[in-house]
Amino acid sequence: MHELSIIGLMSGTSADGIDAAVLITDGVRVRRTGICGHFEYRQDTRQAIRACCADPAMFLADAATRTSLDTAIAVDHAAAVQALCAAFGDRIDLIGFHGQTVYHNARADTAHPLGRQTIQLGDAHYLATATSINVVHNVRQADMDAGGEGAPLAPIYHAAVFDSMQIDLPVVLVNIGGVANLTYVSAGGPHGLIGFDTGPGNALIDDFMMSRLQAACDLDGVLAATGTVNHGLISSWMHHPYFAQKWPKSLDRQNFSKLLLDAEFTGLSDGDAAATLTYFTAHTIAHAIGKLPVMPRSVFVAGGGRRNLSMMRDLSSCLSMPLVTEKINAFDADMLEAELMAFLAARFHYGLPTSFPSTTGCRIPVSGGQLALAR
Repeated sequence: MHELSIIGLMSGTSADGIDAAVLITDGVRVRRTGICGHFEYRQDTRQAIRACCADPAMFLADAATRTSLDTAIAVDHAAAVQALCAAFGDRIDLIGFHGQTVYHNARADTAHPLGRQTIQLGDAHYLATATSINVVHNVRQADMDAGGEGAPLAPIYHAAVFDSMQIDLPVVLVNIGGVANLTYVSAGGPHGLIGFDTGPGNALIDDFMMSRLQAACDLDGVLAATGTVNHGLISSWMHHPYFAQKWPKSLDRQNFSKLLLDAEFTGLSDGDAAATLTYFTAHTIAHAIGKLPVMPRSVFVAGGGRRNLSMMRDLSSCLSMPLVTEKINAFDADMLEAELMAFLAARFHYGLPTSFPSTTGCRIPVSGGQLALAR
């Protein structure tokens, strides 16, 4: 297998924009190029995505509306690809395209009108045509078809990153996006991997800030730092059945949104509410780490949540250990998921598995993806 130059594209559940990165990889070894960037969605695209996430069943029922958003997402991703191609200055062999998740539910017994499925919007064929580069997309569906949760897909890439760092195992990487998830890497290759969603990430605090203060987020955790945590509410919320489930398990961004309507919560001051939501995310991550086979030697944190200083302080306190949040040579917390998509595209290209029974619950290791050919 020879190395490929691949652009990975990821837009997380916060739907603020697109992370894009060029990775050189054969699906086993990785070389970071440092060619990367964050590209904001156009305002109309962002607003349509948020409307879709608020009520995906109703939004997606209109075929014309769905097609329009599929195209808009692809147009914005194509602009990101073109910017990176210009910066890289060499041939790009492939694109790994995640698309925009608007619905994810792995439960077979769900009463939701959309049922058990995962939906990522974005027209991969448009993207391939617009960029003249083949596109690997729809990376979660094969895992779902094999009985898996469809998430998380990051563990195999996290293992490759830690292997390149030659770090002492076991180690945990926590990614805090709209939903928080972790990867546990121990000795034994893919058999030593565990991955699952731990609970809410930034979703609750972001939605609270938008609904009460018309702000996109609690920047740097400043508001949370002024408040007092309501530990009674935290204890009550920890009775949610998700926290008693064994891994593998996964979440949709909206799974905990009803907590924001809790009568006791709505009576809190702005500062106390922000502090409680922020601590809740930290506490659920620490709770998940405490359930792992062996406590990790180190915990790395990626995703937008690591910029919330109050959340990082709470998480470090809950774990009684320091956290690694800074960019180092082999680890760029800002671009980890974009690089993941490039890595998964290479593994699909070479027929290598992208998910495993221990990470998603699929019956057998699965190589997930579809190929959209450039015309």
